[in-house]
Amino acid sequence: MTVAGRTAATALAIGLLAAGCATVPTNGPVQQVGSAQNGLSQEQEYSQPIAVGPESGWTPKQIVDGFLAASASFAGDHQVAKQYLDPAAQTAWHPGWAVTVVRGRPTTTYVGPLPKSVPNQPDLRAQVKVTGLPVATITGSGQYQIYSGSSTKSYDFSLVSINGQWRIDGLPTSQGLLLTQADFQHVYQPRDLYFLSQSGNTLVPDPVFVPEQATNTELATGLVKALLQDPTGWLAGAAVTGFPAHAQPIGQVRIDGQNATVNLGGEHGKALKASQRQREQMAAQLAWTLTSGPKPVQSVELELNSQPVRIMSSQYQDPQAYQGWMAPQPAGSSLYFVGSNSSVQILSGIGQSGAGQDERVATVPGQAGSTDAPPLTSIAISPKGTSVAGIAGGGAAVYFGPLSRGASLKEWRPPSGSCTSVNWDARGDLWVTTGDGVWMLPPNGGSAALVTVPVPPEADVTDFMVAPDGVRVAMIVHDGSSSHVEVGAITHSGQAATVQQQPVTIGAGIPQPDALSWYGTDDVVVLAGSSTSAQLDEVPLNGGPPTIIATPGAPTSVTATSPIGSVADIVIGLPGGKIMVSTDLGAFQPTRAAGQSPAYPG
Repeated sequence: MTVAGRTAATALAIGLLAAGCATVPTNGPVQQVGSAQNGLSQEQEYSQPIAVGPESGWTPKQIVDGFLAASASFAGDHQVAKQYLDPAAQTAWHPGWAVTVVRGRPTTTYVGPLPKSVPNQPDLRAQVKVTGLPVATITGSGQYQIYSGSSTKSYDFSLVSINGQWRIDGLPTSQGLLLTQADFQHVYQPRDLYFLSQSGNTLVPDPVFVPEQATNTELATGLVKALLQDPTGWLAGAAVTGFPAHAQPIGQVRIDGQNATVNLGGEHGKALKASQRQREQMAAQLAWTLTSGPKPVQSVELELNSQPVRIMSSQYQDPQAYQGWMAPQPAGSSLYFVGSNSSVQILSGIGQSGAGQDERVATVPGQAGSTDAPPLTSIAISPKGTSVAGIAGGGAAVYFGPLSRGASLKEWRPPSGSCTSVNWDARGDLWVTTGDGVWMLPPNGGSAALVTVPVPPEADVTDFMVAPDGVRVAMIVHDGSSSHVEVGAITHSGQAATVQQQPVTIGAGIPQPDALSWYGTDDVVVLAGSSTSAQLDEVPLNGGPPTIIATPGAPTSVTATSPIGSVADIVIGLPGGKIMVSTDLGAFQPTRAAGQSPAYPG
């Protein structure tokens, strides 16, 4: 299981309440879920709640209760839930992925009849109010957002009597679905959608929650539809899709054995006229999106207007064929740190056999490893391990330069304020957070540029970490007396950089986050608290709840890495110069390193 999958599965299992609708009659026909009769030999049915349609004589309150229960079943595009709606509402209701999650079973109250359009006639319209405590929302793009309030909310339903039977004709606006925690846990799952950087040659993961649907073909079809448009939410404007405009799936995705076939068409043959480059981009997005997840296929076949397409000399596309489109994860075999004599040192062989048996400590080449190195309190290493940057004591300046024999360090001082974090990206840019903003120092030695970051005027960014893909960024924002973690996306224009206008908060509930590190493609590790009661959390980018990582003592710094195809390491610095490592979330073990500010490349 991936880091993201393990995190989501663990976090969502905590505190979930059993679903139920005790006020809804349970007699009547059982809805058959799945559609395995369509002749596709490898279609799999996913477990869905058993939905019951409305029965004759049900009251407005029972109709709304029944609708809420049936909404948890995605079989047949909410086939049973739509039976509770009047014809116009059936046509207009397209909940998509959006959902409001409430704690326990909400309270349903009959408000009363609505004003009559014809006097002295039987009541033909009614109103029902549903009240519950929201715990989270899922946006239409699949982002999980924890509800920070503590007050209940009400959702109004209007009903109309049709031939003596009540049906819902008015739903709460902009709410999508309304599900209990237990129903959400049962029918939603974490997945990755893969889009492209603005350059079109790097895949950018978008971790989301998606409804499992009734079958794997329906789920795959929903994922494909999500890839047809540029991403929304916090990735909007920074990542794009490679699919041509107006491209549409022809029928559902077909799954046969371990292969998924995606047939695309569109207006005026747009998909068929896609260039070779676009076909490669579509194939890369499809291969990585459809082959991830708990029940993946292993390859994808692309058809354009029902005609199979050969891409890269093959009719079948798998993720390995597009491995070069994924940003390389920095190697985790070498760990850097600031030694007791203020020189930068490197620990190799970390995490291989435990207990430091194969570990070796050496001093890095150049001024950073010499006795006249500036007294650094925090360091960052470039993704390829060729450069170092560090914050001098007190945060007055940043020193940076190559890790090579005879190389010297350059000094950069912010116009005002103190430096609080440094981070290299894959382009070679150095990102520095200061009291007056985030600065980008280009690799060619040009002038530092102030980065546009959408935070309130009274807020400061204290930590800023660019992901290996160069598009996504995780940052800690300090606002008044509190701090929180946000994830956003970067766009470049010449020497200028901007964080897009829709960063979102993740890791809600973490007390006073202080430092963070990327942990693979879908998660960050966040260090929070004080020097005496520090806490370490694994935080998924999809907005799901964080998971506490048990640590010995009170860590003062953290770094992490998760190379694709290898185990993941988390390294913490402790008071007294002790540095410990956890491999793949195992218990922390001591290392031979003695110093502070451990840092993996990237």
